[in-house]
Amino acid sequence: MTLETHNWSYSAHQELHKIVKDEIFPIVNQVDNRVQNFETQFLKEAAKFVGDFKFLAKKADESLAKHKALELEIERLLKAVFSQDIMFVVQNNSVVDTYNLQTELERTKERFENYII
Repeated sequence: MTLETHNWSYSAHQELHKIVKDEIFPIVNQVDNRVQNFETQFLKEAAKFVGDFKFLAKKADESLAKHKALELEIERLLKAVFSQDIMFVVQNNSVVDTYNLQTELERTKERFENYII
Protein backbone atom coordinates (compact mmCIF):
# COMPACT_ATOMS: atom_id res chain seq x y z
CA MET A 1 0.00 0.00 0.00
CA THR A 2 1.43 3.35 -1.01
CA LEU A 3 0.29 6.74 0.17
CA GLU A 4 0.66 9.52 -2.33
CA THR A 5 1.36 12.52 -0.19
CA HIS A 6 2.61 15.01 -2.79
CA ASN A 7 -0.90 16.46 -3.19
CA TRP A 8 -1.53 16.76 0.54
CA SER A 9 -1.65 20.05 2.34
CA TYR A 10 0.99 21.04 4.86
CA SER A 11 -1.39 20.43 7.75
CA ALA A 12 -2.17 16.91 6.48
CA HIS A 13 1.58 16.19 6.34
CA GLN A 14 1.95 17.47 9.89
CA GLU A 15 -0.97 15.38 11.09
CA LEU A 16 0.45 12.24 9.43
CA HIS A 17 3.88 12.95 10.93
CA LYS A 18 2.31 13.39 14.38
CA ILE A 19 0.39 10.09 14.08
CA VAL A 20 3.50 8.23 12.94
CA LYS A 21 5.63 9.82 15.67
CA ASP A 22 3.14 9.50 18.53
CA GLU A 23 1.37 6.23 17.73
CA ILE A 24 3.30 4.08 15.27
CA PHE A 25 6.91 4.66 16.41
CA PRO A 26 6.17 3.64 20.03
CA ILE A 27 4.57 0.41 18.80
CA VAL A 28 7.51 -0.30 16.49
CA ASN A 29 9.97 0.44 19.31
CA GLN A 30 8.04 -1.79 21.70
CA VAL A 31 8.02 -4.64 19.18
CA ASP A 32 11.73 -4.10 18.53
CA ASN A 33 12.48 -4.24 22.27
CA ARG A 34 10.45 -7.42 22.65
CA VAL A 35 12.26 -9.02 19.72
CA GLN A 36 15.64 -8.05 21.21
CA ASN A 37 14.63 -9.42 24.62
CA PHE A 38 13.41 -12.63 23.02
CA GLU A 39 16.64 -12.94 21.04
CA THR A 40 18.75 -12.38 24.16
CA GLN A 41 16.77 -14.93 26.17
CA PHE A 42 16.83 -17.42 23.31
CA LEU A 43 20.61 -17.12 22.96
CA LYS A 44 21.05 -17.61 26.72
CA GLU A 45 18.89 -20.72 26.67
CA ALA A 46 20.65 -22.05 23.57
CA ALA A 47 24.06 -21.49 25.19
CA LYS A 48 22.88 -23.27 28.35
CA PHE A 49 21.54 -26.17 26.28
CA VAL A 50 24.82 -26.49 24.37
CA GLY A 51 26.77 -26.39 27.65
CA ASP A 52 24.55 -29.04 29.22
CA PHE A 53 24.79 -31.20 26.10
CA LYS A 54 28.60 -30.98 26.05
CA PHE A 55 28.73 -31.83 29.77
CA LEU A 56 26.50 -34.87 29.29
CA ALA A 57 28.48 -35.98 26.23
CA LYS A 58 31.70 -35.74 28.27
CA LYS A 59 30.17 -37.75 31.12
CA ALA A 60 28.91 -40.37 28.66
CA ASP A 61 32.38 -40.65 27.11
CA GLU A 62 33.95 -41.01 30.58
CA SER A 63 31.41 -43.65 31.55
CA LEU A 64 32.01 -45.55 28.33
CA ALA A 65 35.77 -45.44 28.90
CA LYS A 66 35.35 -46.76 32.46
CA HIS A 67 33.03 -49.49 31.21
CA LYS A 68 35.56 -50.53 28.57
CA ALA A 69 38.39 -50.50 31.14
CA LEU A 70 36.32 -52.73 33.44
CA GLU A 71 35.58 -55.13 30.59
CA LEU A 72 39.29 -55.38 29.81
CA GLU A 73 40.14 -55.93 33.50
CA ILE A 74 37.51 -58.68 33.80
CA GLU A 75 38.87 -60.34 30.68
CA ARG A 76 42.43 -60.13 32.05
CA LEU A 77 41.37 -61.63 35.40
CA LEU A 78 39.46 -64.46 33.71
CA LYS A 79 42.51 -65.29 31.60
CA ALA A 80 44.67 -65.30 34.74
CA VAL A 81 42.28 -67.65 36.56
CA PHE A 82 42.06 -70.00 33.59
CA SER A 83 45.84 -69.95 33.25
CA GLN A 84 46.22 -70.89 36.93
CA ASP A 85 43.73 -73.72 36.55
CA ILE A 86 45.55 -75.03 33.49
CA MET A 87 48.91 -74.78 35.25
CA PHE A 88 47.51 -76.70 38.24
CA VAL A 89 46.32 -79.51 35.99
CA VAL A 90 49.64 -79.60 34.10
CA GLN A 91 51.73 -79.58 37.30
CA ASN A 92 49.71 -82.42 38.83
CA ASN A 93 49.67 -84.32 35.52
CA SER A 94 45.95 -85.04 35.89
CA VAL A 95 42.59 -83.69 36.78
CA VAL A 96 41.61 -84.20 40.42
CA ASP A 97 39.68 -87.41 40.87
CA THR A 98 36.19 -86.55 42.08
CA TYR A 99 36.08 -89.67 44.26
CA ASN A 100 39.20 -88.57 46.14
CA LEU A 101 37.76 -85.10 46.42
CA GLN A 102 34.58 -86.48 47.99
CA THR A 103 36.60 -88.59 50.43
CA GLU A 104 38.72 -85.62 51.44
CA LEU A 105 35.60 -83.51 51.91
CA GLU A 106 34.07 -86.14 54.22
CA ARG A 107 37.28 -86.38 56.29
CA THR A 108 37.39 -82.61 56.64
CA LYS A 109 33.76 -82.59 57.69
CA GLU A 110 34.41 -85.26 60.35
CA ARG A 111 37.41 -83.38 61.72
CA PHE A 112 35.37 -80.21 61.84
CA GLU A 113 32.53 -81.96 63.67
CA ASN A 114 34.96 -83.55 66.14
CA TYR A 115 36.59 -80.20 66.72
CA ILE A 116 33.22 -78.63 67.56
CA ILE A 117 32.31 -81.44 69.99
